[in-house]
This record gives sequence, structure tokens and C-alpha cells, in this order.
Amino acid sequence: MRIGVKFCGNCNPRLDMPELFTALAAEAAAEGVHFVRWDDPGGYEVLLVLNSCQVGCATLPEFTGPHIVVTSESVRNWPVREEDLPAAILDAIRVAQ
Repeated sequence: MRIGVKFCGNCNPRLDMPELFTALAAEAAAEGVHFVRWDDPGGYEVLLVLNSCQVGCATLPEFTGPHIVVTSESVRNWPVREEDLPAAILDAIRVAQ
């Protein structure tokens, strides 16, 4: 499965999003999940928007498929502890398939 990833501008980081993404990618690889840029011309099945603070101001690009918005405190507007974010994101990806 291909997941398009868009990062916020990192203007007010509450967590280290590159570190979180590295952990997420390591866990996701075992499940056949492949991450690409949100503007990848090859397309993707699910859009993942990663915000490094609780505001979640990263804009959603035009995409008709399922999308998952993550903030430093939530996944799809459900509260999640920081240490549980990678697992919660993977769960959301599984559901979005």
C-alpha cells in the first residue's frame, strides 16, 4: 500500500515529527506500507498529514481518497499519547484501506 505523506511547516513543534515518522516507517515496513510524498505523480491510496503541534494547520491537498490527519496529541481527532502515536497511525492506516 502506498501512503502519501504531507508534513506541516514545523513552525511550533511539540514533538519531533521526523523522529516519529522514522519510527512509523520502521513499523509500517513489516506490513507492506510504503510512504511517498503527497505530491508523488505515481499516486497513493491514503493521504497522511503530519502536524508537529496540536493546532493541525497543515492544509489538505486535493485528494479524493481517505485521509488521516495527525497532530502532536491526536489521530483523526481522537486523543492519543505521544508514545502511542506510531501505533495509532498504523491502526488508522489499516482502517482506511
